[in-house]
Amino acid sequence: YGALPAHNGLWEAAIDTAHDLAARLAIAPMVLEARGLDVTPGMIDRLKSAGDSESADILTIIYEEEIHHVAAGVRWFSHICRREDKSVKSRFKSLLQAHYKGTLKPPFNTKARTQAGLLQTYYSG
Repeated sequence: YGALPAHNGLWEAAIDTAHDLAARLAIAPMVLEARGLDVTPGMIDRLKSAGDSESADILTIIYEEEIHHVAAGVRWFSHICRREDKSVKSRFKSLLQAHYKGTLKPPFNTKARTQAGLLQTYYSG
């Protein structure tokens, strides 16, 4: 991002999960990209309020694509779990505990997450 500070959480997650495809899918699309589903609508609203419809339109495209990214992650993660005869939800939670440094923070965009197949039972309770 040039001179602006940025985090490299996605890159760190890629390195940390390089040995395990299920872990990569659990963390990258099902946690990090899913977080984009949570925060992007608010960013779009703020940009529109500030009169920046061009940036809001760009984020809208990214948001819509992110739903598909999360859905692909859920689909392939579920496939791996079925192939290995493991519970999808318990495997997700154990990989989250092993590979995610933070905590899952609400509020969650339940509508978009559900549209992507990431049901609330994955990330709450």
